[in-house]
Amino acid sequence: MKTYFEKTWFNHLIFWIFLLVFLLIFDRAEEPIGFVFLKELINIGFFAPLIYLNLYFLVPKYLEKGKFIQYFIFISALVLLLTPIKGVVSYLIHFPYPDQQSYLLNNQYLILIQLIFVSIASMIFALISNIFKHQLEKKELQEKSLTSELKFLKSQIDPHFFFNTLNSLYALTLKKSDHAPTTVLKLSDIMRYMLYECNEKTVLLSKEVKYIQNYIDLEKIRHGNDLTIHLEIKGELDEKRIMPLVFSPFIENCFKHGVKNNIDGGYISILLSVEEDQLYFEVENSKHGSDFVPKEAMGGIGLSNVKRRLKLEYPKDHELRIIENDNIYKIELNIKLNTNGL
Repeated sequence: MKTYFEKTWFNHLIFWIFLLVFLLIFDRAEEPIGFVFLKELINIGFFAPLIYLNLYFLVPKYLEKGKFIQYFIFISALVLLLTPIKGVVSYLIHFPYPDQQSYLLNNQYLILIQLIFVSIASMIFALISNIFKHQLEKKELQEKSLTSELKFLKSQIDPHFFFNTLNSLYALTLKKSDHAPTTVLKLSDIMRYMLYECNEKTVLLSKEVKYIQNYIDLEKIRHGNDLTIHLEIKGELDEKRIMPLVFSPFIENCFKHGVKNNIDGGYISILLSVEEDQLYFEVENSKHGSDFVPKEAMGGIGLSNVKRRLKLEYPKDHELRIIENDNIYKIELNIKLNTNGL
């Protein structure tokens, strides 16, 4: 049955059947039911071409393109053409009822009004349907855009991070360090999250935070005592959901552009706080004055990518601020987590 409901012709058939039943129920004529059925069937026979010509030809060809005068001319001509034809047919089928024939002759304007009403109703329906259709298409395009941008973002995760982590892991294994197994597990968790767990529209905030923690732990191994890294998580993360990989471009940005330009060492401070439906994320790194990469180049495609994703997913529910001076580069991000998990 589901297959039939997905077919356009079947939905149209159901509509006309319901309309026929509706007309039969509300027809106040005193004629036999067989005659009333024939009369309403003839009505539908005139309504259908008017509606379909309006929906699939006149509205898209003229009205939607702003050709209002042409549309008005053609729809008026169609109504005026169908009115006398419908009048003649109605008069002929009422031959057993002379009183009804006389009534039809004296009130032909009622047929005109009826067809005008049908044409206006079908026009309104076509316009409303097109609005919903365009909104649906826009939403589908946005979702496809988000999916492709997420895939692109995942492909842009700094390859040097993985290369350097493997080098660090190799050094740990040579030293037979107890940290080697933990490093392997953390790297494995990061790759599993990127490949499998963050393919949905939203992910659990706790998993996103775990990804951040693993990433930072591996960076600590790489940088050792040359870099001070502080990470603080506040609030209740359970059951909260967030767009995947929303924080990683900002964090990678610190290590990629901030730290490497600090010849005397540096620091990175990261704060993520959740209070009810409000999420606050802050990441700050030191920089070395003029040696720091210009703001226009920072983050490259990854940073512009996540900004666009934020605008699409949280158009009115996020605020992003970038603060920069001679010594620091700071990102502040506020997101309202909706009840539907976004």
